[in-house]
Amino acid sequence: MPRLVDHDRRRAELGEAAIRVILREGLAGVTVRGVATEAGWSTGSLRHYFRNQHELQAYVVQATTDTLRRRVLPRVQRPRAASSVVEGIATIVEEMLPLDADRREEYALWSAVVAWERQHPPEGGSVTWNDQRAVYRQCIAALCAYEPVREPGQATLPHPDAQVELWAALLHTFVDGLAAQIMNTPGEVSADTAAQLLRSLLQAVPHARPDQGAHRPRAESATQVH
Repeated sequence: MPRLVDHDRRRAELGEAAIRVILREGLAGVTVRGVATEAGWSTGSLRHYFRNQHELQAYVVQATTDTLRRRVLPRVQRPRAASSVVEGIATIVEEMLPLDADRREEYALWSAVVAWERQHPPEGGSVTWNDQRAVYRQCIAALCAYEPVREPGQATLPHPDAQVELWAALLHTFVDGLAAQIMNTPGEVSADTAAQLLRSLLQAVPHARPDQGAHRPRAESATQVH
């Protein structure tokens, strides 16, 4: 009898091979020939799954986005003890900064997704951008003593407090810029410097909701973003 082929498994193997290519060469290296060579396949075999480079790259970008979510979200969402709300939030945001080898890999993968979206703008907007903004929105909301949202898609919606939205945008912009500096000028921005800058920004966030007036929320021993 002919051997059954697990096509989903084979496509996953191709995605993993393509991610290795991205880490070496960027998205431009994700060609039918390049990925076939990395996976140990013939180009003819790969074309059974993808008719051209565009289809291959589109699949790889989705696989890369899924990989980033699997790697980053569990770290962001894990319960953590901290001496203050600011410190707890800072440890969450640091997961988005390329401060070690794993996070530098993730930054390279994120950059490849951004490069694809720049060439092929998604109808609903950037998935990675929306994912990141949702994390920063939750972080700022936690600093302002709002309860975390429970519905998975709710964090992607604008927060009812305009100040939360403003500071989420500022934090998002700050982290993107800081991450670029860490990657592009590593001798100028150390991990300690990045940590100090991040905490300085978070300290500047107004830590009171409109209904609390001038009263600051009580610092909690643990911070969690869902």
